[in-house]
Amino acid sequence: MWDFRLGLGALVCLLVLTTASCSNNNGDPRIDDGGVTFVDGAVPPPGTCEGSVCTLPDGGVEIPDGDGGVTQCYFIQCDNRITACGDCTDNDDDGKIDNFDPECLGPCDNTEGPVLLAGIGGEGGEQCKADCYFDFGNGAGNDDCHWSRSCDPLEPKVQCTYDENLLGGRDCPLPTQSDLCNDVCAPLTPNGCDCFGCCTFPQLAAAGPGGSVGYVYIGSESGCMFDTVTEPSSCQPCTPAASCLNTCERCEVCLGKPTIPEDCFPDPGDPDGGVPDGGPRCPVGKQECGLPGDDPCPIGDFCLTGCCTEIVVQ
Repeated sequence: MWDFRLGLGALVCLLVLTTASCSNNNGDPRIDDGGVTFVDGAVPPPGTCEGSVCTLPDGGVEIPDGDGGVTQCYFIQCDNRITACGDCTDNDDDGKIDNFDPECLGPCDNTEGPVLLAGIGGEGGEQCKADCYFDFGNGAGNDDCHWSRSCDPLEPKVQCTYDENLLGGRDCPLPTQSDLCNDVCAPLTPNGCDCFGCCTFPQLAAAGPGGSVGYVYIGSESGCMFDTVTEPSSCQPCTPAASCLNTCERCEVCLGKPTIPEDCFPDPGDPDGGVPDGGPRCPVGKQECGLPGDDPCPIGDFCLTGCCTEIVVQ
C-alpha cells in the first residue's frame, strides 16, 4: 500500500456504480487512432437514446451487475478517449463490465480481457524505457515516470540487457519517482503493482516463476493473463521498481485477489465502528468499494482494487 498523493490534472475520469432498474448494451461507434481503436468520445446526451444506448437523466447508463440485477455506469474518459474499460460494455463477453471485470486495470485500460496488456500503444518492440503503465500515452512527458527494463536483473524484456550502472540515474531513479509521477500515476496503479506493470498475484506465492520476487510483467508481449501468471513463457518474471510500488497488503483487494479475510472487516458489534483486527482495507480518507455491502463510490471516484480513488489524468 502507498498513500496516494493526488494533484491537479487536466482530466478527471469518472465511474460511479449505483443501484438501477434495467439493462442495456453500448452501441457507440469505434474510432481508430494510430492503430489503436477507441470508443468515440461523443456519447448520447442525458435522457436520450442512440441505438441501444440509453442515457439516464444524469448522464449514466444502466447495465447488468453480474448477479442478476442492474447497476448504473458512467462513461469514463481517459485523455479524451473512452477505453474498453470505460465504455459500460461487456467487451469480452464474460458477463462482467468495466470495473466489475478484474481484467480492467483502470479507466485507461483498453483491453477488458483476457490479456492484461493495456492496449493503448505504450512500450513495444525493442523499446526498453518505460513510463506509467496505467495511464494513457507512450513516453514520460505527461507523467514524468521513468524506468528502464535494463534496470531489472530478471530482464522481463529479453532484448533489454541488465545494466546496474543505470540504477539511480534518470532512467531508473532511486529511491523515489518525481512528485508529478506520484500525482499522475499513483492513483492509477492497482494494489500489487509498481507503476510500470510489474505485478504480484496470489498464485505466485507458491509458484513464483524465475527469481524469488514473485512478480511478473503484465505487459509481456506473449500475452500475460490471470490464468498464465505462473508460466514464464506468458508472463515474464520481473523485479518491481521500489521507487513506484503499491504493495499488496493482507487486507487489501489486489490483482487476482478479489476477497479478503474476515478479520479485515469491522466488527458490527463494536460500538465505535471498530478498526478491523487485520488492518485497514484502504488508506486513510479513502472509501472501501467493490465488495458485498460496500457503498458505491461517489461521483468523481473510480473503484480501483477495492478503494474509491479520485482519478486525475494529466
